[in-house]
Amino acid sequence: MKTVVIIGGSQTDTFKKLGQKRGVIVEHHNGKTGGGSVERHFMHMINRADVIIVLKGAIKHSSMWAVRELADKLGKKIGYHDGFGATGALDKAMRLVG
Repeated sequence: MKTVVIIGGSQTDTFKKLGQKRGVIVEHHNGKTGGGSVERHFMHMINRADVIIVLKGAIKHSSMWAVRELADKLGKKIGYHDGFGATGALDKAMRLVG
C-alpha cells in the first residue's frame, strides 16, 4: 500500500479516513515544529512517504522549505495544494502516486 504524507492543516482524522477509502495510508503532520531542528521533525515521515503533499495555506514557511529540501534529497515526489481541503489534497496525491 502506498503512503501519502500530508504536511499542514489540522484534519488528521479526515485525511486518514479519506485515504483509507482510496486505498492509501495517510500520515499527517500539522507543520508546527516548536523549535529545534525543523528537518528532524519531518525526516521519519518523509522517509516512509511515496508522495508528500504540502498544504501551502496552512504551514509555516520554514517548515515548507525544510520539507521541500528533504523531499529533494530523498528523491520523493512532492505536490503543493493551495486549499485546506482534505479531498483536494488527496486528489493531488493520487495523481502523483499514479
